[in-house]
Amino acid sequence: MKAVISNQNAHGWVTIGDVQEPSPDSNEAIIRVTAVSLNRGEVNRARQSATSVRVGWDLAGVVAKAAANGQGPAEGARVVGFSRRLEGWAERTAVPVQDMAEILEGVSDIDAATLPVAGLTALYALERCERLAGDRVLVTGATGGVGHFVCQLATAMGAKPVALLHRAEHAAAIADLGAEIVVSADGIALANMPKFRSIVDGVGGPLFAKLIEALDMSGRLVTYGISGGLEATIPIRAMLLSGDGRVDGFHLYRESEKETASKGLTRLMRLMLDGKLKTHVSVQKDWSAVGEVAGGLIDRTYAGKAVLTI
Repeated sequence: MKAVISNQNAHGWVTIGDVQEPSPDSNEAIIRVTAVSLNRGEVNRARQSATSVRVGWDLAGVVAKAAANGQGPAEGARVVGFSRRLEGWAERTAVPVQDMAEILEGVSDIDAATLPVAGLTALYALERCERLAGDRVLVTGATGGVGHFVCQLATAMGAKPVALLHRAEHAAAIADLGAEIVVSADGIALANMPKFRSIVDGVGGPLFAKLIEALDMSGRLVTYGISGGLEATIPIRAMLLSGDGRVDGFHLYRESEKETASKGLTRLMRLMLDGKLKTHVSVQKDWSAVGEVAGGLIDRTYAGKAVLTI
């Protein structure tokens, strides 16, 4: 069987190689994969791994063999899900039934494949915030997969998204989302704006200090990514002035224990069918181009999501 594996000598640090067929537990179905979408986390993991390590979270496909315990979608059902073991980018893979959902009629495999990591992170991160209706939500990384969904979901929840962008030319990628746009690579522009009760951050790094300074009294800063760097200097005075404001670290594996990915994915697809959520697939290619597309993701040569078909 073929699957995407890490390769330190390949373009994008990944290639397609031979792996063993999946051996499912009783609560897992075997999925014949038709489409996968890429996230920076997977590619960064491949960069740091030895050769031949399996890669891939997001997938859509068809149930080739239903779970032995009788739960979950039946054989032949179209499904979307994510692989906690990072074995999703393969011809076939085993996925626990709680980590997949049947694809609703009217949703394509391509669009569904973008939802697991980016969509669920956006949904669950926003739902940690409080009193969103009528308020402003600061969104970093808005041109990425998660940020693009956060802007739309914030609007659906009655909030006004404010997208903090690194460069002005990035504005075109989110021009149709109705977000207020602030261009400030270092976040200094936030000092001249009203404080935010809700901030969803996927950048981290040096920008993180400015986000804490922008946090309102009793505000919530949910941080899910570190694309801007692993470390930040924390301004203690700003923390004191935020009163009982808080910073939440977010990890999807933990969050999906509170509500299964199956339920969250179904909610996201309903929003898509209602016209309240749309995907931004800027790259769609055969999975033979995985190295090229993975390299472009790290080099930020495209905004939104990249989907590969198998």
